[in-house]
Amino acid sequence: MRTMRTRFGILAVLALLVVACGGAGETGAEGGGDTGADSEAASGDGGERAVIRFAFAPDPVWDYLNDTGEIVEWEEEHNTRIVTSSTWDEFTYFAGGHGDIVSIGTQEIPVLEGETNIETVTFGKYNFQRSPMMTRADTGYKTLEDVPKGSKICVASPVSNTTFWTVAVNVLHGLDYRVGGGDYELIVNDHFVNPENLMRGDCEAAVIIPEAAAPWLRRGDLVLMYDEKMPFQMYSDFPGVDSDEPHVMSNLFTATEEYFDGHEEEVAAFLALWERGIQLWEENKAEIIETYPQHFSVEEEEDVQFIQEFMEGDSDWFVDSVYLDEEWIEAEIKIYDFMTDLHEDNPSKLPEDFAQPRFEVIEP
Repeated sequence: MRTMRTRFGILAVLALLVVACGGAGETGAEGGGDTGADSEAASGDGGERAVIRFAFAPDPVWDYLNDTGEIVEWEEEHNTRIVTSSTWDEFTYFAGGHGDIVSIGTQEIPVLEGETNIETVTFGKYNFQRSPMMTRADTGYKTLEDVPKGSKICVASPVSNTTFWTVAVNVLHGLDYRVGGGDYELIVNDHFVNPENLMRGDCEAAVIIPEAAAPWLRRGDLVLMYDEKMPFQMYSDFPGVDSDEPHVMSNLFTATEEYFDGHEEEVAAFLALWERGIQLWEENKAEIIETYPQHFSVEEEEDVQFIQEFMEGDSDWFVDSVYLDEEWIEAEIKIYDFMTDLHEDNPSKLPEDFAQPRFEVIEP
């Protein structure tokens, strides 16, 4: 499909630029630079350590696991080293064949497979899609349907969370929402620029990660639309979605099929490590936010406290457990049906004959 090829081509160029500039350096869990180990190295019986090459955006739970010694303990127990590559563009890194496991959004997986012929297996979940639609407190807009057609909407990317909102406004309102066409004029700027753009009236609504708008949300200058719901809280409102659990992930744990089928023990152990991380997050949420405020894009004490309080409620975008079950998978992948129903010119549209990505349940 032309739109999918265009998207991947742009990302591939960006990836080459990042690598050329040294932007996605690989490091081990302890922060070392040992990147030459072979991921096929034998594990167990005291032999050479196995290596898992893992690409992930900077993350507070991972830092907490590292700083508390949990990762070192895990690596010694399983005779396996996790070599991480810190990158905000996991999609392109994985597509380049550099990783065994990657974090990736649900809606990105069929695009990745369709454009690269990389067959994947998704076996765990981590972060929900969290970018809500916001407006100024005085506009009175409750949903995008209230915003006059032709208005400017500030977004952070032509893909990413825009892909979710493309589906949401089509399913809920029958509106065509996309960059470069449709019922609204979508203006692309960084998350951290868009709150000011929205406050100045440069756009009537904006899709922004909550932490980027913390000062404005704390003061009440900006408000969340859609009954203050974030994407993962909205999905149950979609027709035909029969699930009371949160859905639509921005970070799933996904491996190449070749790696998954040949390293079942390593994959299971990897997932158990992240389950431990989620347990620590639940037990030490306020401490982790205060210790790593940079991961929540806040600096001022008032904003740190705001995010701590924000994450204590139902708006916490971390999962309760990384493990999948069949019922959850069935509801999650229904998003692909909605993507096939999009307008033909929409870059987020999936072809009717797309290959259904493989999801697998791993028992705790």
